[in-house]
Amino acid sequence: MQKFQKPLLIIAFLLLSSCGFHLRGLAEIPDWLNNIAIVVENGNRELEPLLNAELESYHVKVSSSKTKAPYWLIIENDSLQKQITNISASTTPRQYLLIYTVQFSLIKNKGETLLSSNTVTVNRQFTLNNDRILGSDYEEMIFKREMERDAVSLILSRLGTAQQNTNYAH
Repeated sequence: MQKFQKPLLIIAFLLLSSCGFHLRGLAEIPDWLNNIAIVVENGNRELEPLLNAELESYHVKVSSSKTKAPYWLIIENDSLQKQITNISASTTPRQYLLIYTVQFSLIKNKGETLLSSNTVTVNRQFTLNNDRILGSDYEEMIFKREMERDAVSLILSRLGTAQQNTNYAH
């Protein structure tokens, strides 16, 4: 059995890597996207430091000034919606669906669009406990933070699909 284990492991690894499998949270940022500015237009300012930290973890320099960066990640809008999905016998909401949506684009500082307006959406089911209202509010805040982090991961994955014009010189 031992002599089959190593070849089987190698074959499994090759199959997973050939189908494009990636660990969750790992994005492939293109090499040319090495200096970027984050511009928050109508979005949540709390998203900017999360994006900043995540981009820097991929060794992407994040410029504080738009004029110093060749690429701009523009956060056009973000929103958090609450939809009631379940009510109690006394018609009070018991369960919500939290929907966090971020709209963004990636452009060059010269105006060329690399990723036109894209939208990422993250959903979470949230059960309200009427006996622990303060705890439920805190839990909702935690869900929102997790959803923001998930949205950042999705944005980075989309950045990995951006195509640069081959005629552009660095």
